[in-house]
Amino acid sequence: MHTEITAPTYVFSSIFVLYSQAAQKATFEELRRLTEDVVELTKKCAADGQSDPACNKPLSTALLDELCHEQAFAEKHGFTECCAKADPERNECVLSKKNATSTHFNTLEKQSAEEKCKAYQDDRHQLLGDFFYEFSTSLPFILPSTLLHAGYKYDNVLKTCCQEADKDACFQEKILPVKNYLLYYTGFQTNACFILKNFGERTLKALKVAQLSHKFPKAEFAVISELAEDTVHAHQECCKGDTLECLLDRGHVAEFICTHQDAVSSKVKSCCEKDILDREDCIANTEPDDKPESLSESIKDEFVTNKDVCQHYSHNKTLHLAKFLHEYGRRHQELSYRLILIVTKKYEHSLEECCQHEPAAECLEKGGEESNKLIAEAQEVIKYHCDFQEKKGDYVFQNELLVRFTKKAPQLIFEEVYEFTKNFVELSSKCCKLGEAKGLPCAENYGSIVLEAICQKREDHHLNKQICKCCTDSYASLWDCLTKLGADPEFVPAPYAPELCTYHTDLCSANEKEVGIKKQKLLYNLIKYRPTITKEQVAAVTVDFTSLVTQCCAAENQEECFATEGPKLVEKTQTAWGDN
Repeated sequence: MHTEITAPTYVFSSIFVLYSQAAQKATFEELRRLTEDVVELTKKCAADGQSDPACNKPLSTALLDELCHEQAFAEKHGFTECCAKADPERNECVLSKKNATSTHFNTLEKQSAEEKCKAYQDDRHQLLGDFFYEFSTSLPFILPSTLLHAGYKYDNVLKTCCQEADKDACFQEKILPVKNYLLYYTGFQTNACFILKNFGERTLKALKVAQLSHKFPKAEFAVISELAEDTVHAHQECCKGDTLECLLDRGHVAEFICTHQDAVSSKVKSCCEKDILDREDCIANTEPDDKPESLSESIKDEFVTNKDVCQHYSHNKTLHLAKFLHEYGRRHQELSYRLILIVTKKYEHSLEECCQHEPAAECLEKGGEESNKLIAEAQEVIKYHCDFQEKKGDYVFQNELLVRFTKKAPQLIFEEVYEFTKNFVELSSKCCKLGEAKGLPCAENYGSIVLEAICQKREDHHLNKQICKCCTDSYASLWDCLTKLGADPEFVPAPYAPELCTYHTDLCSANEKEVGIKKQKLLYNLIKYRPTITKEQVAAVTVDFTSLVTQCCAAENQEECFATEGPKLVEKTQTAWGDN
């Protein structure tokens, strides 16, 4: 039976997650034994700090000492060379062994509700232990606290839904927030690494200033700048795999916020009363603070009409732009982070152009008008998508997205396109309910994480030149660039293969969800075969296909009907498209 993993202390589970992230190929039992030994040491040191020389060592050293102490374990999992080194080289060596693997969050849905509940009732701690093990070994660069909180959220879902008469309906509703939590916070960290690698530390700090100014409008620039600096450093630690150091750094950020509440936010008081791991997660999830009443509506006087604005800019460009980013971000909580960054980028371009002429103010005001047009365009796009989803429903909305994504990146396999579009639909469902003021930042801030995952796919395997250009040119413009892409102009479709459009009786299954996915795969294959297909052509073939399924599923011999009528539909479609 697996060792108990409980929420109140976090000790066992925290250490277990750290070891699982370091030794990804180890078995649960091997990791459990390592963890138990360190937990015993922590108890011993808590009782008497002088009882063991290891009590005076940093936690990272104690963890590595235990990993290297088990020689057979170290040899089996490739750590022998690392263990021969002294710190910090030993730690760097162990971190270098980490390997990010592809994680599909639908693993939360892979068992039926009955199966999950039986496993939960038989041994709750084993089920939770398996959850931590599975996600920690596949997400070695993610904050341990993120995985712990996801596990405890999952535990609460199980506790609630296993008492319900309709367990499946309960799980379907309550597992989505757990999945979205994991999706957002793993994406949040992964994207930070992507930004550091492709655009550098300055870009990540700019994003953090935008995020923090948006969340804490009460805080002055010096405070926001310090928090942004510390948060970037924490991300850097996570990106190189030092999730313990990353966790400690994030803890220091939370500690700073809690000891400077008057200068940061009025909404973190209850968070700061929690224990250290709960505190950081709580602060991350608090609603943005209210704007102070003393905050002026506009920053025009300081950054546009001020006669010394060009002098301030030329004296220290980075500082001047960072102050603009902070002042604009704290005043515009109705905008997304990427829009705040774009407005700042536009302001920078305006300064470069306008400061060559006198007076600069009139020229700078025109730049502001251009930014307002971009904001209005973004608001219109979100409204269109929300209206479309409400009118047509989730399935048709996903199909619309599936067509677009397949055209942009036909190199992606169906499962990847399906997952991307499904995540967009789920996030859209959440954000469209919030109204205009909160809907835009919700949709774009969450959506950016899903969209930027395409760029990470590009790093794993080359997609196409247009995707590559969007993912490397400018971070502020990345969203616009990817969303406005058309079909990949260099993609050469494979010749028509009959098996791609061969239909069978599985389309008549009683499982509506499975049938829906099969239909979407056929749509994906159709787009791959003909990337230039128009909306009207998609609509026409969809009507014909639906009629075929209705006809054959009602037939006495379903398989014979599909075998006879399917090729007729293909021939009709090819003739209509001029392919025959």
